[in-house]
Amino acid sequence: MTEADDDTRNRRLEKLRFWRRACADQGAKWKCYNDNGADIPLIFFHGDTDMGGLYVRRLAAECGYPVAALAPRSIEEPGLRPCVEALGKDMVEDILAFRPSGPYRLGGYCNGAIIAYECARRLRERGHEVEVVVMIEPASLNTRPVFRAVQQLIAAMLPPPEARSLKAQQRFGDVMHVVWNIGRLLHLSPRELLGLVRYLGHRRMMWRGHLVAGEQEALDQERQVRETDAAFKTFHWRSVSTYLPLPTQIPIVALSTGMDGGGRRCGMYDGVQWARVAANFRHIRLRGHHATCLSTHVGELASDLKSILRGLPPGKTEPPAQRLARQQGDFTMLALGKAPGS
Repeated sequence: MTEADDDTRNRRLEKLRFWRRACADQGAKWKCYNDNGADIPLIFFHGDTDMGGLYVRRLAAECGYPVAALAPRSIEEPGLRPCVEALGKDMVEDILAFRPSGPYRLGGYCNGAIIAYECARRLRERGHEVEVVVMIEPASLNTRPVFRAVQQLIAAMLPPPEARSLKAQQRFGDVMHVVWNIGRLLHLSPRELLGLVRYLGHRRMMWRGHLVAGEQEALDQERQVRETDAAFKTFHWRSVSTYLPLPTQIPIVALSTGMDGGGRRCGMYDGVQWARVAANFRHIRLRGHHATCLSTHVGELASDLKSILRGLPPGKTEPPAQRLARQQGDFTMLALGKAPGS
């Protein structure tokens, strides 16, 4: 192993160790940034299973707006169910303990955006005002008619959610995750599908290479953290895969790239689809893909986020007329039953 390879491995292990510390039970439930005591804070569900929401620090710094980040639930909590509705019910109590009265502004990234949507709906049901929900790169298959029909068909064969056993809910999540992945693959071109297969094969070969490197102690530590990470992700994918978002009148702003973390066109992250369930809806197309919108293009994302929260027209890099034409085109494609940009 060369010195460069050793350095790369050490940095990866340090990232995994940080993830363990950041997502440990003793981690802070709330992390607040830019608190000025005047503005309504954005309550943000970071949905980060890798770095414990570390990106929120940079996003908040670039945005300059008060952000209160709420950490995901620990999967080791007794009785915790892989169900967005159950998570939303519990996390609304956290929100009310943190800020007893509204108005509220909620946001989230990836699976955190889904939790934000459910929490906003529950807050509205309890008579609280929700000014806006900002959904960054939300999973969107939940809003598509075929997915919703399959979800309702399978759910009808199970006991009601409140009477459903933990094992039944887990199996429901596993089945719907398969449906979800099928829907995701259907949006890939043959070339993109081949690239995905090669990428997965490369990852497997890299892991096998580490196994024969003789670094057993480091590998054991890495394996333990990876297993914890995998369990965390499985819990949240089960939760989101079974979620059927109900229609809402709450103002929803979805920001999405339409690309997965590998830069492939992906219907899973096509946020414009949330117009199907949100009567008061706006969509902003982000640059980059699912991961780089928070890194390479974080400045542009922060600019849009600040504009939304300050009540200004979102975005500074695209003329308003051009943005309006693009969004009208998106909705035209939706009416034709096609993916925007196809």
